[in-house]
Amino acid sequence: VDDPIGAVPVHLACGIWGTLSLGLFATGAYGVPTPTGVDTSTVVKGLFYGGGLSQLTAQAIGSFSVSASTLLVAFGLMYAVKATGTLRVSREGELEGLDLHEHGMLAYPEYVIHGYDPSPSALAGSAAASVPLAQVQPIRAQ
Repeated sequence: VDDPIGAVPVHLACGIWGTLSLGLFATGAYGVPTPTGVDTSTVVKGLFYGGGLSQLTAQAIGSFSVSASTLLVAFGLMYAVKATGTLRVSREGELEGLDLHEHGMLAYPEYVIHGYDPSPSALAGSAAASVPLAQVQPIRAQ
């Protein structure tokens, strides 16, 4: 699964903009690609170069059709995955953390996620306070 924070701006927004911009900025210098080469008898012109709304409308319909079909297929597949009961991990896996639960190790052991205060006052009364300093071992990634 791709990162949705980066995938939407890059692939969805920029992809649609790139498609629609042809309907706005096509200069008419290029023809329509064909199997035997470029057909320069029919040039593509955008709205800003006297082509009217026809090319922009075609590009918008294309963007909408691809977006709608992708959405339908994605929802269909995710619904099928959900129906099999494999979409979510177990409650234990959520609480333990997926890196440890699925892979058996922490992904970033050098970063402490929960509040970490190494001061002696924070350790007072905890199990860590009863361990002599000479016996304390640093955590090493495997």
